[in-house]
Amino acid sequence: MSILQELEAAKKAKEAADKRVEELLKKAKDEGLAEIRRIVEDLGLTAKDLLKLVPSEPQKTRRVRKSPAFWYQHPTDPHLVWKGAGPKPVWFKELSEEAQQACKIAAG
Repeated sequence: MSILQELEAAKKAKEAADKRVEELLKKAKDEGLAEIRRIVEDLGLTAKDLLKLVPSEPQKTRRVRKSPAFWYQHPTDPHLVWKGAGPKPVWFKELSEEAQQACKIAAG
């Protein structure tokens, strides 16, 4: 027997095995469904009861950024306000630690 003949025979055997696997899977599914139907009828379960078994996808929630409790207002120019988020403005960086604390105002 040549290599090509062996290859052809192996392909046919693989096709037959794949077909048999599909048949067995279908039979197993059918038997499983029949068993499930029997259990559902025996226990009197409803579709609503069965839906509890299906895992639901978790709700995607948006992360809400917590707003800062304090804002910082420029000591001489009340129009300049830093809300505590993002990079610190130059005017705030130039202030001493005590002056920065003194600029603190209630947010909002």
